[in-house]
Amino acid sequence: MNALEFDGKDLDDALRAAAGALGVPLERLDYELVEGGRKGVFGLGARPVRIRVRSDADPPAKASAPPPAPALPEEPSAATSTLRRMIELMGLSLAAEEVPRDGTIEIVLDGPDRPRLTAKDGELLDALEFVLNRMARRLWPDAPPARLVCRGFTSERDVDLVALAREVASQVARSGQAKRLHAMNPYERRVVHVTVREFAGLTTISEGDGFLKRVRVQKAGS
Repeated sequence: MNALEFDGKDLDDALRAAAGALGVPLERLDYELVEGGRKGVFGLGARPVRIRVRSDADPPAKASAPPPAPALPEEPSAATSTLRRMIELMGLSLAAEEVPRDGTIEIVLDGPDRPRLTAKDGELLDALEFVLNRMARRLWPDAPPARLVCRGFTSERDVDLVALAREVASQVARSGQAKRLHAMNPYERRVVHVTVREFAGLTTISEGDGFLKRVRVQKAGS
């Protein structure tokens, strides 16, 4: 049996507090007087009446806060939504997931029709990317460029770009003279930046304005 104590300015007040807290009628309270209370003089030294109530039930629990609503998934960009519609109209079985990365929108494609995208060194993949970015520059001029990636596929273009970045980095490491590569889009620049990180003591800087920029490979601290 539980025993709980309640205070009040007088006995009736303490009983009402106990009845309200326990959710039982006044006449059903089983209590004993613990402190008779004292009025004090001019309000000084006053003490409340205290009772101890025995109850078979626990006091009603406070209502818990409702669980937080699940976070809503972020809305895809206009480019990703448009690409999904293009894929649907082409009858391809592919999923397109968006990954913001380094000032671009990387859209990863995966699904049963991946071989159709990667045939002829990713000819269809490149065509979709070209059309999507042409649409974006016209319809959403403030949107970042989109880069399409097919999961598990690396094009010969990427392989050649990595080889070029390594060769230029090796030359800079040997001579100490900085070198600039040709103008590249954001995705190609990121490939170069990541590749040059393999070489201790070297760094890269993007130079120029607009969509296409040149990458400068140089000694760190130069």
